[in-house]
Amino acid sequence: MKKNINILFFGLGSIGQRHLRNIKKILNNKVNFYAYRKTKHVPLLNKYGNKIRGNVEKKFNISNILSINAIKKYKIDIVFITNPSSLHINTVLSLKNLKNIYVFIEKPIDASLKKNKKFLNLIRKNNMQIFVGYNMRFHPGYLKLKDILKNKKIFKEIYYTIFKCGENIQDNHNYEDYRISYAAKKELGGGASLTNIHEIDMMIGLFGHSTLLKSYKDKLSRLKLNVDDFSFSLYKNYFFGKKTVSLIILDFIQSSKERYIKIIGNGGEIYLDFNKYLLKIIKKNNTKTFHFKKNKNLMYISELKLFLEFFKKKKKIANIYNEKNAFKSLKLALKIKR
Repeated sequence: MKKNINILFFGLGSIGQRHLRNIKKILNNKVNFYAYRKTKHVPLLNKYGNKIRGNVEKKFNISNILSINAIKKYKIDIVFITNPSSLHINTVLSLKNLKNIYVFIEKPIDASLKKNKKFLNLIRKNNMQIFVGYNMRFHPGYLKLKDILKNKKIFKEIYYTIFKCGENIQDNHNYEDYRISYAAKKELGGGASLTNIHEIDMMIGLFGHSTLLKSYKDKLSRLKLNVDDFSFSLYKNYFFGKKTVSLIILDFIQSSKERYIKIIGNGGEIYLDFNKYLLKIIKKNNTKTFHFKKNKNLMYISELKLFLEFFKKKKKIANIYNEKNAFKSLKLALKIKR
């Protein structure tokens, strides 16, 4: 009889609990959950991110591990790192006694590059497979957009692209005051440039190598943050060998949520609205609209299924999903912050 998969969590906030719910669904409860937690300020949440009565450990039958040194005896197969961004690489480094494990790190891979060499040496030495979670890659509209561009169905040339993510940090989590969230704190790896790094990752996914030309970040609001709540950056890219540019605008201060990609090229325009789950191909004489199933959780399900497929087949995680690609987006985000 095949044993259950032993999965260890570092961090059980909203994203950690989302992954818990989805893993149970995918693996049909054939899993043992463990957690190493220094703080327990996040309550039990439902699938909508609202606080509900109950206890996280009891709800998911999680065994708490009280010491890092004790982890080895639990024969962990998979580690999920869903704690604040600034702790990600340090958490991996604390697992120096584990070998041949699969590690899922929620984006970004970290908030600095200070220990990246130690990190790379450890994962090579201990044969750790790293998967960095960028759920927006699995949005059906983004997948459709990639397909359109890959096959040159609309454009032979792209003149420029706008990536926009505007939201209000006060609306992010119903269960906590925004002032204590990791996104609001510099020491935890917060700020618009890092928290909304998805846009940088998606740009790299569409155009490959990207060079930062200009950037500006600032704290423009009166919100109680010590991080940037606005970020503007301009990049040089290439589309099938021809130069193009991308503009990325990120903020924590917009009242209405807005997330889109707009591409302007010789064949017209493409507009992808992530929140409305639609993609428009706009030409001079007609517009074609694609609608997608509006279910945010499906992105996370697809992401986890892919990660678990690598694990089940004991395959090396492809570079597009591992630390090599994740460091590309982190380096660009850190250049903006500098």
